[in-house]
Amino acid sequence: MQLIKQIKDAEKQAHETVDVAKRQAIEILEEVNVQAAEAQKQSQQKRIEAINAAVSQAEQEGQSQVDQLNAAGQKDVVALKAASVPKVDACVEKVLFRLQQV
Repeated sequence: MQLIKQIKDAEKQAHETVDVAKRQAIEILEEVNVQAAEAQKQSQQKRIEAINAAVSQAEQEGQSQVDQLNAAGQKDVVALKAASVPKVDACVEKVLFRLQQV
């Protein structure tokens, strides 16, 4: 009788130990899930920051290129105007000369 009681007590204690182990495993799993979610959130935030930094840099480089192209275009306009003034003056002189001959 005593032996049966000891066996039942041992069995009850084994079940309690298994239940405690299950609860601990569940707690550990929940902790791991929380940590994984936090790591994923941080990773996503870093990706967003990297994308925003790349976009900002591209905008700055694009604006710099636009400014350079505008400056080069302005120089070309000035050069073309400077080159065309003598030609226009020569044409005006020819027209005036012809008008005077008429």
